[in-house]
Amino acid sequence: MGKTIKLIINILIFIVVIGFIGYMVSSVNKDEKSPATTVVQEAFVSPMEKVKTFDFPFEIEHFVLSEKQIFLTDSQTVYVYRANGETLNSFPIKSGMRDIEVADDKLYVLYPTFIDVYSTNGDSVNHWEACSDRSDYCAMALTNDFVFVTDAQNKNICKYTREGNFVKFIASPHNFIIPSYSFDIFNHNDTIYAVNSGRHLIESYTTDGDFIASFGGSGTESGFFAGCCNPAHIQIDRNGQFFTSEKGNPRISTFKKNGQFDQVLLNNQLLGGGYDAYEIGIDANRLFVAGKNHIDIYAFKN
Repeated sequence: MGKTIKLIINILIFIVVIGFIGYMVSSVNKDEKSPATTVVQEAFVSPMEKVKTFDFPFEIEHFVLSEKQIFLTDSQTVYVYRANGETLNSFPIKSGMRDIEVADDKLYVLYPTFIDVYSTNGDSVNHWEACSDRSDYCAMALTNDFVFVTDAQNKNICKYTREGNFVKFIASPHNFIIPSYSFDIFNHNDTIYAVNSGRHLIESYTTDGDFIASFGGSGTESGFFAGCCNPAHIQIDRNGQFFTSEKGNPRISTFKKNGQFDQVLLNNQLLGGGYDAYEIGIDANRLFVAGKNHIDIYAFKN
């Protein structure tokens, strides 16, 4: 009786083993016959091409385009070049500037707590102190009559006359959140556009300081802004199209004048990598992008 039970158990074990082997062979054959399902991501193709590069013997802090001239700064000097790269002039300024703008043959230099104004030849024209003891200025934009300055410490926009008289503070209805001095501002046709980088928005205001609208949003996909503080830089061309430059995973994109996403122009790899946002400028249909000690000029392929 005991031998019979052992025989039955051995037969059952044999059947189980044979069944398992058959299952494994069947699975292998099935996998071999199944087509591969590898996902291939398309390589990024830029709509722009590099047409020129200007190299400079210094590290670029900021730059601005004006009437076929390029104004650049290193830590404490302004350099003036023609659009073809020819040197015109240079003059010293104080160290620690945050931004520069040019209008009516005057260069406005923004510092954390004051603004200096020079002629384009380097002569001192004006100087005024910040309207608040706690100010920490980031960027500025000029209209025909006013200077608009973003303040990371007070989280508002300060409006001055072009002579330096304080006019008013402008606050965001969303409240400005500025984690790391990404507080760019731009004037286009007397509409002021300011970056609310902590909320990943671009907001628009009248020159009287009235809020108009905003666009943007948080996300990693194209058309949205990721990280702590994007976009870092904005520019607007003569047709009202927005150009944005992001940090973290640097890229430059465009948005239509109604705020609708258009396309990515340059990605991290084409820009040269890194973490910092690339400062940009627009001249006609050309895009100027500042690197460490050079400016690359791009044009649309079509």
